[in-house]
Amino acid sequence: MRPKPSSRAICARCLIGGRLFSTTRQPRVQNTNNEISQSPPQAGYARLTNRALISITGADSTTFLQGLITQNMFVANDPNRSVRRTGSYAAFLNSHGRVLNDVFIYPLSQSEGASPDEPAWLVEVDKNEVASLMKHLKKHKLRSKLQLRALEDGERTVWASWKPHAEPRWAAYNLESPPAAPFLPSSELVVGCIDSRAPGFGSRLVTPGTEDLRTHVPDETQVAGSEVDLAAYTVRRMLHGVAEGQSEILREGSLPLECNMDMTRGVDFRKGCYIGQELTIRTHHTGVVRKRILPVQFYDGDLSTLASADGPVYDPSSSALSLPPSGSSISKAGPRKGRSAGKFLGGIGNVGLALCRLEMMTDIALTGEGSQYSPDQEFKITWARTEGMPDTEAGEVKVKAIVPPWTREFILSGGVKNNNHNNNRDTDGHRARDLLEEEEAHRRNE
Repeated sequence: MRPKPSSRAICARCLIGGRLFSTTRQPRVQNTNNEISQSPPQAGYARLTNRALISITGADSTTFLQGLITQNMFVANDPNRSVRRTGSYAAFLNSHGRVLNDVFIYPLSQSEGASPDEPAWLVEVDKNEVASLMKHLKKHKLRSKLQLRALEDGERTVWASWKPHAEPRWAAYNLESPPAAPFLPSSELVVGCIDSRAPGFGSRLVTPGTEDLRTHVPDETQVAGSEVDLAAYTVRRMLHGVAEGQSEILREGSLPLECNMDMTRGVDFRKGCYIGQELTIRTHHTGVVRKRILPVQFYDGDLSTLASADGPVYDPSSSALSLPPSGSSISKAGPRKGRSAGKFLGGIGNVGLALCRLEMMTDIALTGEGSQYSPDQEFKITWARTEGMPDTEAGEVKVKAIVPPWTREFILSGGVKNNNHNNNRDTDGHRARDLLEEEEAHRRNE
């Protein structure tokens, strides 16, 4: 006898805002990943065992990274070119502007051997990509005065921490004020940064050893909730539409703007040259980003059976259909498939991520040429049995792309290009504050 589906589920927007979201019963979907038995908590922290660290130390380490990553290693608009002392999200690109690795960069404190003359950095990367990133770094090291070392398991631990966020809206997220440190200044052995990949998404922290995060940051105002497993963090990440690692941000197959790195502050468009800059800048200034990574909902019934929500809804009881292999093509459901509508990247249960053609799978119109979107059009992923993978059987599942509110606002406002018009940071700040006031007024009238 099949277990009864749970009617208790949670959507991305309610998860951020600190409210549970009760929906109608969701279609049951199964996958081969580590499905969790309940929705991610509103506050908690997770040990990211799927991530690893590379140490880069030496006099040339800062300028070395400056020429390789999309982020600025120096404080923006500072005539003295002061080295930034906050962590940040970034990416390494190849010469064709495709993403090699999505990373977090953390500065080490002077108490850990760093100094103005000998800066030290930690690069957090997908654990399966350590060898390839080390090869990339050594390839460009040349005569630079620096040392590269992949940290052993147990030397340090990477954590994701989050708590209910009262203002997840795009305008507040886009304010130009520098983010506050996510940990106590006295915690010199703890490094980290605000995770800017979605509003209110939380913090990224790196601690020495393998002890629990609360051993180093016991303050409840700094770290809330209790520890959860990696699968719970992954579900929460997918509900927010945040891709991570090269199983989702396909190595040498993804453009940084298609992976929302412009929106997530992973690209500094005002810095100097770096590998892969040419295509990135050209797309930013003259191109239209027609594809973006979005959260998706899987279902096996009619489109009308899906609950209406601003984000995907995770059903912990989903257990009927397998999910497709990563990289599977999304097509229109019906007799005429037409061109590919997107590419499946990864999922757990009945939620996941996909690289979607915006004007096919969503109601966003990017140009005046008209949109191919129809609200009644359904999309599906069909896949065959894969040779050499006996656990992979042929199957089919329907999929619906959902645009998070902050992603919609970012695209419709013109994105970074419009925000950085005339390189006027004061104008940007006033504009974001005006938007925030409009949102507050709208909220009071709801």
